[in-house]
Amino acid sequence: MKVEEPFSPDISNGKYYLTLERFAQLIGMAHRISVIEGWIDSGALPARLIGGKLMIDLSELVQKTERSK
Repeated sequence: MKVEEPFSPDISNGKYYLTLERFAQLIGMAHRISVIEGWIDSGALPARLIGGKLMIDLSELVQKTERSK
C-alpha cells in the first residue's frame, strides 16, 4: 500500500525547488498556472531556470515571507 507523505521540506539546510505544476497543486491552483506565471514575472514569486525547467525557489519564498513580517 502506497502512503502519501505530507509535504514538509527542511529548507533550513539549503535550497528546495518545486516545479511550477507541483507548486500550483500544493496551493490549490493547478488550473490557474497563468496566475502563478504572472507572480513569477512580477517578481512576487521567486523562480529559477534549472536544466531548462522553471522551478519555484521555495527556500527564497520562505525567506522573503519571513523578511516581510
